[in-house]
Amino acid sequence: MKRKVLALAACALLATASHAQTQAEKNACPADAPFLNADAVKKAGVELPVFKRYCYTDKSGSYALLLAEKQDLPFTKETLSSTIQATLFKVGSDGALTRQWSIRDFAGKDDAGINFRSKLSEFTDIDADGLIDPILVYRFFAPGDKDNFASDDFSGAIKIIAFHQGRKVVIHAITGNLDGDRSTRANAEFFALPKSVREHLVKKMARMYEAGQFGFDNSDDFMPKKAKAR
Repeated sequence: MKRKVLALAACALLATASHAQTQAEKNACPADAPFLNADAVKKAGVELPVFKRYCYTDKSGSYALLLAEKQDLPFTKETLSSTIQATLFKVGSDGALTRQWSIRDFAGKDDAGINFRSKLSEFTDIDADGLIDPILVYRFFAPGDKDNFASDDFSGAIKIIAFHQGRKVVIHAITGNLDGDRSTRANAEFFALPKSVREHLVKKMARMYEAGQFGFDNSDDFMPKKAKAR
């Protein structure tokens, strides 16, 4: 009986947050979702402190996406992290979490720290294939004075991570005060995306630039160049 009640609760809670919205907060999981309590998350293998939980449902099932940050680099205006992690779980009818993918990234030796820009997250079906295309954004901050970090839109770097039909798209942008300092590159998966999804990501960068959220290279109408071979 307990198993059945848990399954019904999981489905009901997911239903309230399943509609893809352009505003990420509207996809926030209910705070009391039984499948996202501390024990369940720890058992699922999330190692860092979780600060955001998103839920959505598409034709392939119900999902929970957890954003976690180490939050170990305190500054006067904000605490940054040396490590961040995002993990997507499929939520079973019994509330069990099955990991689908996980990404982890680290602040470099020349960075003051890193964090997710969670208000820029998106959970929409961009190309109308019935599947949600999650988009995450996180920023690498340049050092400032001893108690702070540089946070203007022409300092540091940023990554946009998108998942389309299980394939990971990575856009890495570096900014600076001079045109020659700025660059935006994407992996091969970006260039293999359907046109509508590519255009959506390019427009997202343009909107962020116009809003003063990051100084992307706009020399080619915000279109990324191919990532250099390693």
